[in-house]
Amino acid sequence: MLKPPFDPKSIKPGEFEYLTRRKLEGGEVLVWRRRGEKLSGFVLQCPHCGSTGEGTAELRRRPYRIRCPSCGKSVSLPKFRK
Repeated sequence: MLKPPFDPKSIKPGEFEYLTRRKLEGGEVLVWRRRGEKLSGFVLQCPHCGSTGEGTAELRRRPYRIRCPSCGKSVSLPKFRK
């Protein structure tokens, strides 16, 4: 399981505009955006190369996509299943 660079137990209500953890086929991603910030932070276990890395991305439209900091391939955040 990926660990965020902040303590989840210290999150205050309304601190984040967006916070999600998604399982990917062969990987995992944790994405967050603090209230008032333009860029989202992420921790990714890449489904393409298997490496784990952190970065920031501007998430503009869905489906959200981020780039692996190691291999540079684009990773799409899947929608939640109903």
